[in-house]
Amino acid sequence: MSVTKGHFIVFEGIDGSGKTTQINLLKKHIEENNFICHDTKEPTDGLVGSLLRQCLAGKAQTDEMTLAALFAADRLDHILNDKDGLLKKLEEGISVISDRYILSTYAYQSVRVPLKWVMDLNSMAVGKLRPDCHIFIDIDPDIALERIAKGRKSNELFENKKRLTEVRNRYFDLFKQFKDTENIIIINGTQNIEKIADDIWKNVSKYFIIEGGE
Repeated sequence: MSVTKGHFIVFEGIDGSGKTTQINLLKKHIEENNFICHDTKEPTDGLVGSLLRQCLAGKAQTDEMTLAALFAADRLDHILNDKDGLLKKLEEGISVISDRYILSTYAYQSVRVPLKWVMDLNSMAVGKLRPDCHIFIDIDPDIALERIAKGRKSNELFENKKRLTEVRNRYFDLFKQFKDTENIIIINGTQNIEKIADDIWKNVSKYFIIEGGE
């Protein structure tokens, strides 16, 4: 008997938008409907991802073009790793929720690096795996920075108002550019946690409740 492929759902948003909380709530919803669900993130905990995290935390120095290339390499390993890669899990019927994917790289890196070059770097990843949907939790950069300040003692590389504002604007430019090729769901992140979770579930439940009821 063939195994039904899992669904791939990506969460996007500027730092401090509340993705982690909503990923946990959505995973719980999915599992309550008797689907196996795996949550993951980018940068990953792999070799390249660990180096990226050091760069973002200011523990290692590099330029933004190198950062963009590292993100692309980490993503390919995330997709293709034969131990726990995304394609392997999806083929096994496991649904995957990822905290960031391709649009994050486009939005964050194209502020300083040409978008076309970033897209070319990631063309192999895009060809290998596209999400069923991208969930973008939208909040104002000022609110994001307030949340970050409450949760951590220090900010990462891109966690300042100027960069977060530029990145948010880039996201919306990208949404226009990819409106015909990507399923992008924009969620108001200023609502309370439960309302945000409800809005997300209304948009993704079709992947689970309908199939689970067959």
